Amino acid sequence: MKRFYFLSLVISLVVLITGCENNNNANRDNTNTQSNDQNTQTKISKKTKKNNDTIDLKRRTGIPFQISQATQDTVPLLGIMSNLEKNLAVVQAGIWRGDYQIISEAANAIVNHGYIPNREIQKIKTILGKEGLKNFVAADKNLHNKAKELTQAADDKKMDQIVNRTTELIQRCSSCHVKYRVPLRDNPKWLEP
Repeated sequence: MKRFYFLSLVISLVVLITGCENNNNANRDNTNTQSNDQNTQTKISKKTKKNNDTIDLKRRTGIPFQISQATQDTVPLLGIMSNLEKNLAVVQAGIWRGDYQIISEAANAIVNHGYIPNREIQKIKTILGKEGLKNFVAADKNLHNKAKELTQAADDKKMDQIVNRTTELIQRCSSCHVKYRVPLRDNPKWLEP
């Protein structure tokens, strides 16, 4: 199982490196433009630079690495899962870039994801049963705890712990998906209003 997660991290790295190489080839043709732009770059605020880094990362990889902000609102389960996926991708991009701040922000957004609406909680209970719902909630609490540990590791700038916590998060997400996604998604009651 660990090989699968290591392989997924390696594949992510290859995608990022490939994007970087393509970007470097294009930049060799524009050396003069880069020199002129470098003077302008020093005047850009940190926030603008951060946005430019995100835009540049998207241009190199084709993947929009933007944090899906945490919310105290209720969000459909599919929306929560989509945001968790995006934020975990931001964590991985932050690892490759050595950007502790973005890792911390993305991990914190994972900790503070939206709440599942009551109607969906009732569907989960109907499909998985009372014990299944209890285990589903426990898995979510575990995700919160691991994401808090990841946030702390990023704040402490401890890359080895960040990688370990990220791997644990991926393992826990995958385990939860194996256990709950198919029963929920394939049950006709899930599609009922």
